[in-house]
Amino acid sequence: MSESKPEQLFKQAEEDLQRASIELYRPSDDVVTFAACQFSRKALYRFLNALAIYQSKNKNIILEPNLTLEQLITFCGQHNKEIDSIDFSSLNCKCAPVIDDGDEQIIYCTSVQKVDYCAKLASQVKEIVRKEIDDSLN
Repeated sequence: MSESKPEQLFKQAEEDLQRASIELYRPSDDVVTFAACQFSRKALYRFLNALAIYQSKNKNIILEPNLTLEQLITFCGQHNKEIDSIDFSSLNCKCAPVIDDGDEQIIYCTSVQKVDYCAKLASQVKEIVRKEIDDSLN
C-alpha cells in the first residue's frame, strides 16, 4: 500500500468514513457494528497511511511497507504534533493488522458507542491530514 499516492488514500479513506457514518446514522438496534467498525478502521488506517507517505516523501525517509495501525500512529505522531496529542489508547484494534486477507484474525468492536468513537477518531485524524497535505488534495 505504500506505493499509493496520499491523495488516492485520502479519497479512499473519505469513502470508508462516509460508509461508516451512513451505517452509524441508523437506529442503534439496526447498526451493523462489524461493517461500521471495518469502515472506520480502514478510514483511520488510510488517513494515517496517506499522512505517513506524505511525510516520508517530504523528509526523504524510506517508509517500511505494510505498517500496522500502531506503527502508523507512532510514525505520524513523530512528525505531526497534532497526531501525537491524540489519545489512541481506547482504540482496541490498533495493534492488529488491517483486515485485508483471509489469513488474519478478524477483530472488531460490537458496541455502537465504541464504533462511533472510532469513526469520530478517524474524522479527527482526517482534518489533521487535510491540513497537512492540503495542497496535494486540490
